[in-house]
Amino acid sequence: MTEQPTTLLVVGTGSIGQRHARLLAERDDVELWLCDSIPACLDEAQRNADSARVFLDYDQALAAGPMAVLVCTPHHLHRPMAVAALEAGCHVFCEKPLAENVADAEAIVAAAESNRKVLQVGYLMRLHPVLDRLRKMIDTGELGTVVGGRSMVGTYFTIMASRNRFETPQPNSLILDYTHQPDFLSLLFGRVTRVSAETADLSDLPLMQDPSVIAMTLRYESGALVQIHLDYVQYPNRHLLEIFGDRKSVFVDFDAGEIRSYGHGDEKQHVEHFELHRDQLMRAEIDNFLQAIHNNQPVACSGADGVAVLQTVEAALQSARELRSVEVGN
Repeated sequence: MTEQPTTLLVVGTGSIGQRHARLLAERDDVELWLCDSIPACLDEAQRNADSARVFLDYDQALAAGPMAVLVCTPHHLHRPMAVAALEAGCHVFCEKPLAENVADAEAIVAAAESNRKVLQVGYLMRLHPVLDRLRKMIDTGELGTVVGGRSMVGTYFTIMASRNRFETPQPNSLILDYTHQPDFLSLLFGRVTRVSAETADLSDLPLMQDPSVIAMTLRYESGALVQIHLDYVQYPNRHLLEIFGDRKSVFVDFDAGEIRSYGHGDEKQHVEHFELHRDQLMRAEIDNFLQAIHNNQPVACSGADGVAVLQTVEAALQSARELRSVEVGN
């Protein structure tokens, strides 16, 4: 790290921006700035970051010369705000997804490359130690040939925690909010080649979005098939992952902090427990971002990674519209 604090501007102080602000205010290697056009959001963020410099106007904030910008705005604002920051000479950490669509994401990547600035996408699950554990199990052959898996997220809490955002319809917010799943699955299974998906809008819970449920099947280059289920309905939250190998299968409950594995033909299960707060992952990704800025270390999730996730998302949405499987990237 450098001796002088890094001036870091958080733009967008909704729920995720407020969490970043609270954690950044703890650091002595960051000079925290906050920007939001809604004074009430700024006031809320300042409760845990009372020494932060504040701006109501984004152009004025950029003109003040921050070294880096954390883009925590709604998805449709990621492209204009990230590109403006990069063209102003700032490094950019953009919360996931990188943009609403592939074209916008590619424009952000191009701006980062042309201005020779660091661009990191906020897929914090990449830093989860359980993912490292699973990758080692796959890479060492402990699971044998991996044939597929299942990933499930059910969370009405997302809607309740961001009520203001969901007062108006947010098209495709379910799949865009939970692009974590196709992203971290790519670390385990490799490149997605084909997607089949269907959606449904079946719930009348308050503030419910359309779709409220999406089910996807992803085929990977290895031939493995992985199912992803996402819904805005379940409460309390559920976040599960299963990986199936011909020697061993693994079951992860992220909410319970438990990994269970079974050897092929072995009735006895092996159980491991882990404890990890989301704050730890968010601190780790900012550590990574600052190391990339000051020490040229690689980012945990690059702009190219962010584009690849959105290629899978666009294929899934096309599949759901046309009721057919869709090749990814075509």
